[in-house]
Amino acid sequence: MEREFDDLVARISRSDRAAFGQLYRMFYPLLVNYATLMVSREVAKDIVQDVFFKLWQGRKGLLPESSEGGSIRSFLLRSTYNAAISVIRHNLSSLNHRDSVAREIEEYYSGYDVDRSEILRTLYSRDIRSVLDTAISGLPPRCREVFLLSYVENLSNREISERLGLSLSTVENHIHNALVRLRAALSAARD
Repeated sequence: MEREFDDLVARISRSDRAAFGQLYRMFYPLLVNYATLMVSREVAKDIVQDVFFKLWQGRKGLLPESSEGGSIRSFLLRSTYNAAISVIRHNLSSLNHRDSVAREIEEYYSGYDVDRSEILRTLYSRDIRSVLDTAISGLPPRCREVFLLSYVENLSNREISERLGLSLSTVENHIHNALVRLRAALSAARD
């Protein structure tokens, strides 16, 4: 087997494309599977393509395995490993950079976050409260009364029904109608 690889390496060093194709077919699946231990399959395919491309570019310097001090298989595995590690390092560096930029953006704009800014939260609450007060005051009198008993005084629908002498379904209809109108008012205020 070593003799066969020596012959392939010698032929590749003389720019024999058929020998290079033979080596490629022999090792491509193995190298892709090896690289997928570290990266995705698509990235692994790209890595192995690059490894073979670099091997072809440096083909003139290839020596037979016996004089090279290692096998072509070891060289290809080592090159694939190094390339995969390089991709991983690059991706980590990109992720760290993206995280860093995201943190900077978040810190820069944190003053505009309603949850973090007391001033904005107060203004936002006042705006919503104003819209809600206007919308509640625009409800028909009985509907407004039922809504306030339910949402301000926290009475149950049954308690409201008994207090106002209305049927339970009438109370539920008033609450439903009030909520529909309030949602519409809030939606209009946002636009």
